[in-house]
Amino acid sequence: MLEPIYAENVIVGVIHKKQFQWYVTDRELWYLDYVKFAQAFENEGDSAVNEYIEPERKGIEVLSNENAELFLKRIESYQADTTTLLKLFEDKIESVDEEDVLDFSPSFLVDFDQKTFYSLFPKPASFEEYVPSDWKGTYKDFTGLIPKIEKYWVNKDGENLFEL
Repeated sequence: MLEPIYAENVIVGVIHKKQFQWYVTDRELWYLDYVKFAQAFENEGDSAVNEYIEPERKGIEVLSNENAELFLKRIESYQADTTTLLKLFEDKIESVDEEDVLDFSPSFLVDFDQKTFYSLFPKPASFEEYVPSDWKGTYKDFTGLIPKIEKYWVNKDGENLFEL
């Protein structure tokens, strides 16, 4: 598992076939529609989008529910369970640099079942704009949509670690 680093290695919640899973991955994997992303760059005269295509996304220019299974198999090694994330987060809080707490902010919630993409990623990177055409991309705080048992930022005493 990668270590979460604010705005680089991101924490992503994924819902696929009614199953919830956390991943810690490179942020570039979550431009769901690389074609739209490439067009945005070409409009600015930059055709270097191929350098953004991560190996895990090879052959998956548009990530959607049709190819989610293949993609999720490819990123299996980036899976993170709630217990591990909570432990890492608690360790981070006990360390000196409190700004590092931002490393543990979840960046995206990708719901392949509902074709919905939620982003909390810091602007100006608008990941929610690069979703397949039949998807809904939204910039909003999605933490309320996370199942209670998956909220790694809530410790065993029920305290929200972001608020400590």
